[in-house]
Amino acid sequence: MMKKFYSFLVVFFLILLLLFIFTNSVLVNEVISFSYDIFINSVFPSLFPMFLISSLLVAMGIPKVLGSLFALGMQKLFKVKGISSFIIFMSMLTGFPSSAKYISELLDKNLITIEDAKKVLLFSFFSNPLFIINTVGILFLNNKTYGFLILLAHILANFILGIILRNYLKKEDNTVYSIKDSLKEMVNNINNSNVFTILFTTIKNSLGLLLSIFGTITFFLILTNFVTLPFSSLTLKAMVAGILEMTSGLKYVSMLDYSLKVKAYLSVFLISFGGLSIHTQIMSILSKYKIPYLPFLLSRIFHAIISVVVLFLLFLFLSL
Repeated sequence: MMKKFYSFLVVFFLILLLLFIFTNSVLVNEVISFSYDIFINSVFPSLFPMFLISSLLVAMGIPKVLGSLFALGMQKLFKVKGISSFIIFMSMLTGFPSSAKYISELLDKNLITIEDAKKVLLFSFFSNPLFIINTVGILFLNNKTYGFLILLAHILANFILGIILRNYLKKEDNTVYSIKDSLKEMVNNINNSNVFTILFTTIKNSLGLLLSIFGTITFFLILTNFVTLPFSSLTLKAMVAGILEMTSGLKYVSMLDYSLKVKAYLSVFLISFGGLSIHTQIMSILSKYKIPYLPFLLSRIFHAIISVVVLFLLFLFLSL
């Protein structure tokens, strides 16, 4: 009975969404145009080059080199393989949903276990640093300093969450990569790999993935406008929009009649939660590994809360 009710509810909701698209064609066109601008000016330039570089680095054996260098630190802090440091470093540079792409690549090459993948996914959820500083800090909040502080709080909260979850899915792993052997393997891979074949395959796969990301962003932006249309409260609209699609929520936050500090708290909360649009992108990339969504969702909620606390402490420490 419940399954039938759920199916009916989904169909009814989609019919309402379809009616909304037909009756608000001008608004939908504006949303699609906004989505295109986000994709072309932010998502594509930040993700496409890094997807290419990361695939080449994996093919060369760089994750093992990093794994040998950071094995002790990763094991002591987070109780995961040192090779997971590749996911964290690359995700910090690129921003979400890239962590899922790097996790997928390492899983495909059997360089990490599914347990490590499930665990590191929870605390490698980084927004693109240039997006936070330039778009959120300068464009939305008109304050570059606050942009840097939001970025710092967002990153530190990830690491704090990783330490809190260090005993989650704990598994004894004695795999050790010596620096000497890892470097030797890297040299062999570089000399024996067909870089052009790897590059062509990566370009093809990356473009397909990026188009999927663009489609997801567009769908959630339309959904956000549909859901928030009846709301008269801009605060409620900002939070609901941010939960569905982060960028539109951040844009609404910048329009609120609150102090800059309150806007910063709301912004870091939404950035660290990420929005269901980004959640969908990440879980879709990792769908073939059947990684459960609930732990990821809960970790995003805790990440958002911890980010606000860290930002509060940063303001307190800097007397801002």
